[in-house]
Amino acid sequence: MQRSDYLNPVSMKNQCMWAVRRMEEDDKALKAAGSSIRDFVQDTEIESESFEALKQQLEDYELIIEAMQTANAADAADFQSLSGLVGDETLDGENIFRQMENSLKMRERYLAGEVLYRNRMAVTEDAILYAYYGFKANEYKQLAENSQSLYDRWREKAERFDEIAASTSRLFSDSEEISSLIKEGLWHMAGVFQNGAYMTERNSGWRRQLKNAGVRMAMGFGDKGGEQNGPYTLWRRGMASDREEIREIVRGYEEYADYSDEEIEDLLVKLNSEGCGYVAFANIIVDEYRRKEDEFEDTFGFPLFLENRSGTSYVNYNRLILDLYCASDNHRRVWNMWQDRDVYDEEEDPSATVGWGTTMDDRVYRFERYMSGYGRNVKIKNIKCDVSEVYRKCEEEARQGNRVIISTCPVRMEDAKGEPVQMDGGHAMVVTGLADDGRIEVSSWGELYYISPEESDFTSPEKNRSREAYIRIQSVRFQDVGELS
Repeated sequence: MQRSDYLNPVSMKNQCMWAVRRMEEDDKALKAAGSSIRDFVQDTEIESESFEALKQQLEDYELIIEAMQTANAADAADFQSLSGLVGDETLDGENIFRQMENSLKMRERYLAGEVLYRNRMAVTEDAILYAYYGFKANEYKQLAENSQSLYDRWREKAERFDEIAASTSRLFSDSEEISSLIKEGLWHMAGVFQNGAYMTERNSGWRRQLKNAGVRMAMGFGDKGGEQNGPYTLWRRGMASDREEIREIVRGYEEYADYSDEEIEDLLVKLNSEGCGYVAFANIIVDEYRRKEDEFEDTFGFPLFLENRSGTSYVNYNRLILDLYCASDNHRRVWNMWQDRDVYDEEEDPSATVGWGTTMDDRVYRFERYMSGYGRNVKIKNIKCDVSEVYRKCEEEARQGNRVIISTCPVRMEDAKGEPVQMDGGHAMVVTGLADDGRIEVSSWGELYYISPEESDFTSPEKNRSREAYIRIQSVRFQDVGELS
């Protein structure tokens, strides 16, 4: 800390709140611009070679807009982090240094007084004076210690400022990186529209770097969450390295230690049949550790991101989903006397290739247990609310920094183009966004969809074969060390 430093946490938090609101407005404008570009590009009434060339350029502008949204989201997250890191105490460098200096001066003065009276004790032969000098020496000693304690308290405030400065020093670096890539992309795009053709290198470095930055920092650039069929697809692809990694993961858990390849394949088929809840939580784990890749690998023992042959990053969803599934599926808590213990229920599923999925209580126990095994405290709560309250409750959880798992029966969603996606039975998903029109954006099967929470089928069990109907939500919070539940 320097003498000229000053931190007003109230003012800082207000500025952060204002900045986040401004970025939310910017994000809406960027979404509108991106939507307009897509609508224009998809116009079937315009046909010409020049228009085809223009569409190629507009695709790059769409990439730039999405990168700007990613940078915006990174800044918004950093402003929220900054707001939480600045604490609640005003730290005035001028006052802190002055108080530290005064404390040291008083300490030296009191120490000198102690020395003076101890010297007098050494030369006096008067018992009464000796006792008096001893009393005064001890008094000055105590005052010196008090001054040292006061100095230490003021020094702790200076150190607290340094801790805040250190913890916030890397904030906003991500958006700076993306902004430089955006500028590079715009520079390359300028002047490449020649003679009616868009002359650009489709595999240029700036595109790949922007996409990699987007994958690492936000649900974008093709990263729309994990897919429960992913591990089975990887297995069926048949590459020796993929199969060996899957064998290692599965057989690493005692329930499956002696599984043959045929049994592993059946297990992956069963994961595809019931894995939506596991994928929802895997998506949340990825979101929690985005931009903390080293911490993720230290915690779980494998990398969060992989690279394909062209150097493009992608999230290591398949390994995370399979690890979570093997560690958690069919586990439940049982009570024995006054203690609870974990058991693996071999009879839970109807067959080796079909599973029942997870209930809300299953998810609470299994996901909290999974993260506890990796040394992280996660709190999952079932939130009771009426259909009309679902959207508002999701907003409240988001404001508190919590993630939300939403489950519906039956499945009634639509994609970005408004095409319906319907299925009987229940389905769990992670909430990835809230639209202004009251719809809830979710990640499912590796894509983004929208749910209208007041859909009548969610309250009409007679309308689907499972004879169940509901829409339910759970909040998920990764707790810091020392945070109360």
